[in-house]
Amino acid sequence: MTLLRFTYLIALLTLPIIASSQGNSIEADSNLNSLDTERAELERMVVSATRTVRPQFSTPASVSRIDAEDIQRIQPFGFQDVFEATPGVNIFGGPRRIAEEPAIRGFADEQVALRIDGARQNFNKAHGGRFLLDPELIESVEILRGAGSSLYGSGALGGAFIIETASGRSKLRGVEGLGLRGGAAYNNNGDQWSTNLTGFGQHGRFDWLASISQRNAGEDLKDGGGQDILATRDEITSGLLKLGFEIDPEQRIEFSHERFENEGLNPTNANQEASQSTLVDRRTRRDQNRFRYRNEDPSRPWLDLTVTAYQNEVDTLEARLIDSRLDESAFRTTGLDLVNSFDFDHIGNQSLRLTVGGEIYSDEQSGTRNGQRRSQFPDAEVNYRAAFAQLEINLGESVSLIPGLRYDQFEYSTEDALFADRNDSETSPRLALGWQVTDNAYLWTEYAQAFRAPSLTELYADGVHFVVPLGPGEVVLNEFIPTPDLKAETSKQVQIGARWRSPALGQSEFNLELEATAHRSNVENYVDQIVLFITGRPSFDPITQTLVFPGQTTNRNVNARIEGAEASIQLRHPRGYLNLAMTLIDGQQRSSGEGLASVQSDRATLGAGVYLLDGQLSLGGELILSRARNDVPDGALATPGYAKTDFYASWLPGHGALRGFEFRLSLDNAFDKDYRIHPNAIDQAGRSIRLSVAKEFQWLK
Repeated sequence: MTLLRFTYLIALLTLPIIASSQGNSIEADSNLNSLDTERAELERMVVSATRTVRPQFSTPASVSRIDAEDIQRIQPFGFQDVFEATPGVNIFGGPRRIAEEPAIRGFADEQVALRIDGARQNFNKAHGGRFLLDPELIESVEILRGAGSSLYGSGALGGAFIIETASGRSKLRGVEGLGLRGGAAYNNNGDQWSTNLTGFGQHGRFDWLASISQRNAGEDLKDGGGQDILATRDEITSGLLKLGFEIDPEQRIEFSHERFENEGLNPTNANQEASQSTLVDRRTRRDQNRFRYRNEDPSRPWLDLTVTAYQNEVDTLEARLIDSRLDESAFRTTGLDLVNSFDFDHIGNQSLRLTVGGEIYSDEQSGTRNGQRRSQFPDAEVNYRAAFAQLEINLGESVSLIPGLRYDQFEYSTEDALFADRNDSETSPRLALGWQVTDNAYLWTEYAQAFRAPSLTELYADGVHFVVPLGPGEVVLNEFIPTPDLKAETSKQVQIGARWRSPALGQSEFNLELEATAHRSNVENYVDQIVLFITGRPSFDPITQTLVFPGQTTNRNVNARIEGAEASIQLRHPRGYLNLAMTLIDGQQRSSGEGLASVQSDRATLGAGVYLLDGQLSLGGELILSRARNDVPDGALATPGYAKTDFYASWLPGHGALRGFEFRLSLDNAFDKDYRIHPNAIDQAGRSIRLSVAKEFQWLK
């Protein structure tokens, strides 16, 4: 698969562009029809691609946005449900919610940046997830696809997930008053119950929001073959408290505290099959404290400032059932992020905006096993200092040029005297060019470099990785081999893209949007973990009276190439919609031509829906087609293709005694298909019936 083929796809999809060169109690009334009409009429704005507000249509980057209304319609069990229809995006790790990891365009987990309310989520314990958040708390998610290190630094090889939670002011849309929202949901697969209660208010310049959610899976999930997916029960409690104060119309300060707790019986490797010998009683807790200051003064074009300070702590406790072995892990990220934009308005025939920023943050981790230091999760620390600058230059009325540059410096240290402290740095440039061909046609291209600094565990992990019995008196003892000289992953990426829209297709009420993107990344020093099951002759252990075969787990740097294309078509009408999205992706080692084990499968998604009863009733469905992934290294797991179908119905009464209620019913994996998401080792859940009821009250002044 070559970039030329993807460029040909872009050309086909851009043919249309060339051819066209109050003081009473009020119950909240949600209406899908009016929401879609509003979205069609208003220009959707995004922030993640430039750290400034821009229209999504004329931003020279590949960005998707998912809002709270979209998440409520999906009724997600986990984050795979939220993102499965987004081009280029997957969630790895399998069906256990504690194992979910982000993936964009063949880059996964730590190769993707994740931020919640501006705070980095860098937790990277092996075989553990990073989405330690309840979807109920999310107001919006922007997914930036493509190299993002010029803005987000280490970890943005594949892009970034930028998550924002709700506030009292956003819930009430700036109007004084109080609000209360309560809801409950049930999922028959796993006997799952979830509840949420959120209160919010705005009183003059002060606003607040308090929310608590609970999700319990009382039984193991069943896959499409009717088999139990062992050790998938869990209990999740999450909460958010957010306080905001408007100093004046231009200035706002905000404090928030967020907690996420997950408890369940899982295997030590949460994305693998469970057995009695691997089960642990796992408890995970994340606490995030954050302060944000915003100053946006239209009378001062040189002042558009955001300051975010945060501390993010993740603690895990794992008690193994067979022998009461107790592993404790602690990971803390502390950071300060500043961004300011200068709007120079027009200089000659050009408008110019300069955005500059700086970031300081540190990751610290420590681990113990039965109270003693644990070399598998070594005590270590890395400190980062970074600065970046970006220009947005409008050349005339139709062409925009966006150059950017970021410099990161990072320092590693560990308490292990065997390893010396280490200093390193990376520079990440970006250059994007956009051309507004007409009001409804846009072409763009981008060159960008990105990097990911090795994690503390990748560098310093030591000790026993796993023990596998071979037979009576014989075991394999696999040990970590530290790689303190592991280099940072770097990539050079090229993207080209096109968008076309027709707000009133053929003078009708239809609204049509097309988008296509092709991309290629050449990756230097891609970190490839090598697990060698047996590496030499056995030795006899007289204490245990067993024959021990040695094995090793280590990391190496290889060079790789990842390329692909994404395309989407959206057709909107006041009475319904039709969505079509496609993801093509391929990855290989450049030296050998061998495929990469973790690159996700090609995928196509078709969604359709209708609005009835003046938009109060919404019926829809979604078909997901995934291609088999067999181009993997020898010994790596291949994955067969699959087709998965979902249906949903939403009834939001607009009048009568039930006005303001939200009734939602969905049938996920309706035909009970048995399937895996590459490169997961275990199956996803089979058919599930999901039902939710919610109501929101608002008392406005």
